[in-house]
Amino acid sequence: MWKKIVEELKKSNSDGIINAFIKPLFAVKESREEIIVGAPSEQILHVLEKNGWTDQIKKIASHLFDDSTVVTFIIRQNDTEEEIQSTLPFSNVQKDIERAAKKETSIMKEFTFDNFVSGPSNQTVFAAAMGIAKNPGINYNPFFVYGDSGLGKTHIIQAIGNYVITHKNKSVYYTTANQLLVDYVAALSSGTMNKFRSNILSNDVLLVDDIQFLSKKSSTQEEFFYIFNTFYESGRQIVLTSDRYISEIKDIDDRLRSRFIMGVSLDIKPPEFETRLAIVLKKSELYKINIDDETARFVAANLKNNVREIEGALKTLQISSELMGITKIFKSFAEDILKDTIKKKGSVGVDEIIKLTSTNLHVKNSDILSNKRSKQISLSRQIAMYLVKKYTSITLKEIGNIFGGRNHATVISSISKIEQLMSEDMNIKKIVDKLEREIDESKKNM
Repeated sequence: MWKKIVEELKKSNSDGIINAFIKPLFAVKESREEIIVGAPSEQILHVLEKNGWTDQIKKIASHLFDDSTVVTFIIRQNDTEEEIQSTLPFSNVQKDIERAAKKETSIMKEFTFDNFVSGPSNQTVFAAAMGIAKNPGINYNPFFVYGDSGLGKTHIIQAIGNYVITHKNKSVYYTTANQLLVDYVAALSSGTMNKFRSNILSNDVLLVDDIQFLSKKSSTQEEFFYIFNTFYESGRQIVLTSDRYISEIKDIDDRLRSRFIMGVSLDIKPPEFETRLAIVLKKSELYKINIDDETARFVAANLKNNVREIEGALKTLQISSELMGITKIFKSFAEDILKDTIKKKGSVGVDEIIKLTSTNLHVKNSDILSNKRSKQISLSRQIAMYLVKKYTSITLKEIGNIFGGRNHATVISSISKIEQLMSEDMNIKKIVDKLEREIDESKKNM
């Protein structure tokens, strides 16, 4: 039923809309009485509702099936690995097993080193990944990359695969831990374990994404232990990713954990502003989105957690501008379209930053905003300027106006001085770090 609805939607919507907002949807329940549609994120559902696509889907369902057919939308990820493991082994539907066994997770060609934006938050991982791609199996084996969701782990691991395939003429097996689980259970159920193993072991490089999802899957862990050892002992490259460090993955067999820790483990951190801005500009170029510099800075300043947030925001701007016939996106348009997204992420105001700074450095708010030049007040003012630039999207000129009518050059000088002091004076660094923790905590509570 859902497939028929999608086919109807394709007749009246562009491929861009279908790929960005309809393709991620999936049927949770289907009957003539009720169709429940799952959306993987609140952002996608918000765009669907705002642009009338949820109503369009309801009308199509009513037309195709029954006037009384109810369509309900919920926020939900597709089937979890727990659901897959619990249902597949006992499924009486052989077609489901065969379909799961045939499904493969392929490497995406656009995930290359050329398309990856490297900065201070990820440059060590990037350099190591390049070294591995150029000489697989020689150093950094296994290579374990960890960090929060959306920071580029999948891009890095698939970039390694793409490079090895293109430049080294070697075969690569890429999968996610979830897909490995599905394939393993399907092989068990259909009696094709030898085929399952040979399909993996016949390759030169093994790439496994989101290895943390093997937690509590004891039989799959045992099989993966055998696969891991075979690759490692034959000198073939293994690359793993996880959303947490090895020791923080619970319910993993100690033998497997010890194998993971044998090589090199590096983490990816959230990108700083300059890297986020570079990502916005790079993604805009890739997606052919026409935005001005002010809009790029606005997106980079307000979406700080991960790359996936930035990609989602840019796709939202792209689709919205196409629907409204806008050829170039300016800041005012972006502010309107993304206001709910940015509001939900939490933001901290200038007044709160000044208040936190004055409290921690024992000076008055009014002194920070004044022209007083005592050492303590000047330092407090410079730290506040540094934090306002980091945590808000206001311009340097606006920062100067807030802090006593100072000019653009003075603001830049103040911010640069704090950056220098943080690298030279541990006491200053501790003060700024403490303020940043308090600001981050304040954002979480909004």
